[in-house]
Amino acid sequence: MQKAERDQLMTRLSQTERDQFRRIIQDMRTRANAALGHGVTARRVLEAQTGTLSPRLRLALEAVVARDEMGPQVGDYPPDFSLKRLDADTRVHLSSFRGKRPVALVFGSYT
Repeated sequence: MQKAERDQLMTRLSQTERDQFRRIIQDMRTRANAALGHGVTARRVLEAQTGTLSPRLRLALEAVVARDEMGPQVGDYPPDFSLKRLDADTRVHLSSFRGKRPVALVFGSYT
């Protein structure tokens, strides 16, 4: 589902449904983060809400869960890439650090 479709779902929710949406999302993320590594996912928390949600609210929540599941997961290796060293013509590969030391990637604009 694209962002525009998710936005459209949100605009169809009543104010009461939006408030409930925010509470459920916060609860889902809190419980999933607290149980990190214990198999509790946002999807499982959502599935536990059976019968208590309006169809529109359930659809909006499922869209958010699906969006969150699209990204990398804990424990996934990032794709390998290389960058040119500033002081030389050689390149450094991200994979060369695997198992040796943590790597922090910082992206920003320095203009």
